[in-house]
Amino acid sequence: MGRFQNLFFKARECKDCGPLPENHWHNFLDDPVNLVLRRYIKLPSGVTHLCTKYITNIFESFGLISFVRDFEPGAISLRTTVFTDEGKKRGWNFQYAKGPAGYLNDFYMAIGGKKYLCEGLPHAEWLATHETESIDDKAIVKEKLLSLSFPAPLGKSFWFWQKKSALRYGFGLGFPLVVKPRSGSMSHHVTVSIRDDVSLARAIDCARRYSPAFIVEKFLPNTRMFRATVIDGENIACVERVPAHVMGDGKHSVKELLEIKNGDPRRGQPRQKDTTLFKIVVNDTTSKILARQNCEWDSVPQKDKRVYLQEKVILDLGADLFEKTKDVHEENMKLFRAVAQAFHTKLVGIDFLAEDVAKPWQNQTAAIIELNSLPYIDMHHFPTEGEPVNVAGFICDMVEKYYK
Repeated sequence: MGRFQNLFFKARECKDCGPLPENHWHNFLDDPVNLVLRRYIKLPSGVTHLCTKYITNIFESFGLISFVRDFEPGAISLRTTVFTDEGKKRGWNFQYAKGPAGYLNDFYMAIGGKKYLCEGLPHAEWLATHETESIDDKAIVKEKLLSLSFPAPLGKSFWFWQKKSALRYGFGLGFPLVVKPRSGSMSHHVTVSIRDDVSLARAIDCARRYSPAFIVEKFLPNTRMFRATVIDGENIACVERVPAHVMGDGKHSVKELLEIKNGDPRRGQPRQKDTTLFKIVVNDTTSKILARQNCEWDSVPQKDKRVYLQEKVILDLGADLFEKTKDVHEENMKLFRAVAQAFHTKLVGIDFLAEDVAKPWQNQTAAIIELNSLPYIDMHHFPTEGEPVNVAGFICDMVEKYYK
């Protein structure tokens, strides 16, 4: 149901979703159904894909969806655009789904005389198992990672009526903590570094407004956030995601540094779909973080001093991406490949916390906090700093291998 959420309705504003609007209602419909399908019925991803294709055909026959060959710039997600642009170089044809409220996530890909329906990116769904279908369920992923001795933070999932149980569990687990919705992405309604009872209760309420189920887990301080994308169990690209910040030069004030950084033509506005980097958003969180760093807008930070302006690594809030693929230690590469193999997936985004990605995960504080079945591959194509990695090309290679 989630893939059709914007067929008729536009999302509404929500301050806990950052600068982006979000439809919460579909989470409350999707999560219970998906839990049954993922944990108990355990349908292979390929079966789910066939059902979706059937529903798409019904919508198309009633004129609720049409497929068009061209789209206006910025009308669809950039992760899909970079892939289809690469595919067109190889002679493939594409048609994009459009509904009454705008473009959907789906498109048809014509290759080798056959036509395939894809959501966002191709995944070779017919090769998948029920483990693949569970990738976006943070609780099932956590259980499987821990059962296989992969690094993952301790935590537990609760339903919205289990607030007291969640509070008791959190107290027993010990601060600092993280509370996040069981489903969802982009750090929507996620609260990190929770260090007291009152903050824990507020964080649970925040997560419950987004999803009927939420997770309480350990927070790992002094770690950095990395996104590794694994294609066909072999090719890997990795970027570091850093919250919105400015770097001191010993000359300009924080305000001036912000204006300079936001003047970068690569940075777009929130909701803009044809860019990966966005202008830094200034809000109440910014004021609190500046005060925590003993900074004011007219402070002049010393050269190379990083001054944070946001807490979450949300791109639409102005977060940065630093290319790190060549720095990743081989033990971490092995870990990423092993995780992709364990979930039988040909495409996965892995959110990895570590002190230093250049060191083996076994020798430091490190953990995989979640997986993403539809990763934003444009992060690797348009990093803030570093040499881009052509992940779309790797996916096209995967398509040529399996789509026959």
